[in-house]
Parts: sequence; structure tokens; C-alpha cells
Amino acid sequence: MRSDELNTANAFLASILTGLEVAVIVVDPNLQVLAWNHRAEDLWGLRASEVQGRHLMNLDIGLPVEQLRQPVRAVLAKETERVELTLECRNRRGRMIRCPIRCTPLTSGTGEMLGAILLMEEVPLPDS
Repeated sequence: MRSDELNTANAFLASILTGLEVAVIVVDPNLQVLAWNHRAEDLWGLRASEVQGRHLMNLDIGLPVEQLRQPVRAVLAKETERVELTLECRNRRGRMIRCPIRCTPLTSGTGEMLGAILLMEEVPLPDS
């Protein structure tokens, strides 16, 4: 019975991630990738199975991940409730884009820090 409940919950969450029109990356407090939706796959060119369990800062994608280290750490350390920034980067097709990013905490029902959620969009640059 619990397996069925867990499968239902996982299917529910997968459906939500699939339905979002933005790239979603979820990391644990050590910046290991927990979730990577289809839009993140399309944007950065790596499948979820290729990134899950890997350190976000070690991913070879067109996103300047080093520029995310401090903002994500600030969210994980509860120094801020949300960070919003925009980075210029290269998508999987090699085109330069502007990428607005919002980072928010992933917490348990009791407030325990479980990680961070990064929401990303792709905005083409005017001359791309």
C-alpha cells in the first residue's frame, strides 16, 4: 500500500515538473542534483539521468554555474529567502541567451533545509 502511495506521489510531482514551462533544477544542500525537468534537458542538453546525483558546479553546460555558487549557498544558509539574477549563457544549441534565474529554498514541513529549487527561463538576445 505504501509503495502505491509513493508511486502516486512521485507521478504527481513528475507531472507538475513536466507541466512547467520553465527549466527546473532541484539540488540538495551539497548542490547534488535531485531533479532536472524536461525543459532543463532541452535548455542545457543533458538528460535527467545524466545529471542526477552530480554536483551542479561540475556540470559542463552553457550556464556559468560558478556564478550561481554564492547565491544558491545564501539560500541554503537561510541568509535570504529568494535570489533572483539574470545570467548571459549559451544554450545547448550554441546560441547566446539571457537566463533569468530564481532560487528558492526546498524545505520540509518542519522547516528543515532540504535543498534549493532553481527556476530558469530562456530569453533570446536581440542579435541571436
